[in-house]
Amino acid sequence: MPRGKRGNAPSIRDVAAVAGVSVPTMSRYLKDPDRVSEKKRTAIAAAIEKLNYRPNPIARALALDMSESIAVMTADTTLYGRTQTIAGVERMAQEIGYSISICVLDARGGEKLLSSVRDCLDRSPAGVVLIDYDRLTDSVVSHIPASTPMTIVGGPRHEDRAQIHLCEYDSAYAMTQRLLELGHKTVHYVSVPADVDARADGWRMALSDAQVPAPAPVATTWNPEDAIAIGRELGDDDDVTAIFAGNDEVAMGLMRGLALAGRRVPDDVSVAGFDDHTLAKVWNPPLTTVRQRFGDAGARAVELLKQQIDDVVNERPRGEAWTTFDELAGELVERESTGPARR
Repeated sequence: MPRGKRGNAPSIRDVAAVAGVSVPTMSRYLKDPDRVSEKKRTAIAAAIEKLNYRPNPIARALALDMSESIAVMTADTTLYGRTQTIAGVERMAQEIGYSISICVLDARGGEKLLSSVRDCLDRSPAGVVLIDYDRLTDSVVSHIPASTPMTIVGGPRHEDRAQIHLCEYDSAYAMTQRLLELGHKTVHYVSVPADVDARADGWRMALSDAQVPAPAPVATTWNPEDAIAIGRELGDDDDVTAIFAGNDEVAMGLMRGLALAGRRVPDDVSVAGFDDHTLAKVWNPPLTTVRQRFGDAGARAVELLKQQIDDVVNERPRGEAWTTFDELAGELVERESTGPARR
């Protein structure tokens, strides 16, 4: 007779395995058998009889309360990195039999942020994927019960939570170093809106290690027209020969502004971005960038989440999946927007 790893009576997961159904389907059966097809009801009933299954009240309560959906918390659903991460979450969630629900957090903070977190948790998700490209974790994590399965993508390290790290600092360091290797005396940086910018930190440290003075970083907004204006302004300075942008959309706006200022890319100014946006390789000229593994990060987050959910359903002690820290390094992609410094 199938048993849990601890040799206890069969669990909900054991019954689901023998019946050949998913745990969410088993949960549906326990809530309302009529929501399950007759074929699956028959298989589950046979498995229950075969295993002599008697629901543990706690485990059954968990299964009844747990939805078949994974909540994805994010402050934005339109920016490239977030959309690609969500796509990775959705792809893997479908593979394991879960749907996803998108919870847009109020990034203004305070009570509005906490209210949006509570609204999301009120849906009783099976688990949470927190996309923390806006550095929301300190405010959000403290209001998510420790018993709730959760994986964080991005953000500062949380030792007691599973997390996917995209190594932005290392990638920015490598990109800056590469531009210096091309003979540029320094590299200007145009940042994206962020409370904490690991990309800027990597740029700054690469210049420091090379004993190169760091120009003051230029901040922009998510409005592409602002990046165009910055490109025109930097283009008016003949000493500017290399610009590193905090993401590809900003880099594209900068290239447009440089063209309006009469500067050629890469003949006069090299421009590099970050993320490897879908349009980066078809831009004119094709954009040098850092390829971020957003989709892989979303998929891996769900893999860890599934292991946590299984621990809850099977009443097991927490496994490694609750605190795993995975690093997904970026890849420098050199295209035609960068080249040797002019002589």
